Amino acid sequence: RRPNHGAPERAGPGTGEVPMARAPRGAAAGLTRRPQGGAGAPALGGVGAREAAMQQVLAELVPRILRCKSYECTSIKDVREEAEDRLGLLRGGLDDHREALTRIIKDYVYEHGETLSDFRGPGSSPSGRPHKRRRVDLTEASLAGWQDMWQNRRFTDAVVRCQGQSFAVHRAVLGSRSPVLAAMFAQEGLREGAERQLAISDAEPQLVEAMLRYMYIGEVTEDTDCSQLLRLADQYEVEGLIEVCCTAMLQDLSPETVAGSLCCLRKHRHREAVKAAYERLLLNVQHDKELLRALAEHVNTE
Repeated sequence: RRPNHGAPERAGPGTGEVPMARAPRGAAAGLTRRPQGGAGAPALGGVGAREAAMQQVLAELVPRILRCKSYECTSIKDVREEAEDRLGLLRGGLDDHREALTRIIKDYVYEHGETLSDFRGPGSSPSGRPHKRRRVDLTEASLAGWQDMWQNRRFTDAVVRCQGQSFAVHRAVLGSRSPVLAAMFAQEGLREGAERQLAISDAEPQLVEAMLRYMYIGEVTEDTDCSQLLRLADQYEVEGLIEVCCTAMLQDLSPETVAGSLCCLRKHRHREAVKAAYERLLLNVQHDKELLRALAEHVNTE
């Protein structure tokens, strides 16, 4: 009997033949069909229903992709291709949904105030939000502005005094970097608020200047004693300076500095950053015989 091409023969009762299973279409080419109705699969039906289902899938998938991306190095094409990969589609599988995908990406980007490499062009976003136009050298220009304020001290409105030395400052700058100083300058009943003067008598002038320099331009010079600067940073709760001091102390750790650094960090362990640095220093001492010996000798001389 001639075989019936395109369909397996039916096994009749009593023939003794085992029915052959039909291979799914596309299996020979290594393709698989997505289960219908599952999560992330477009619903069957009309074109409008499938389009709506895919948009819903992309609305959930795109934010997950973007959260793992560096915006400065990412393009719409990168996101689209990764979405195709995650959905198990061949390259170009989302070509029919490019407009919806681009809208979802742009809405997410504008919502989070970021910039992708090719996401912003002339005009406004599809959602109607205005573009944020920024100068290309914004970071460099901002730093230059802070350096100019620190070096030239124009339009200062307060003075910091320490052991006979005076430093003209801007209250707005110091208050934005230190909540302690912000509260002091805001109280008209205090000398700092009424006379706009701050006296620091328990520190060396070079340390006070180092703290003020950091408040303006975010830098600490290499020759600064960060173990002493840490006390000022803790006292005035200077944003970021505590972490900078801890990092510098760990980087400069040596047999000559280990004892002083350990004592300094131990005094300020109520700060989380200092506590972490203290534990790291102890770990370094445990695995470095020279540091351990130097610490033991320091204890013996006390």
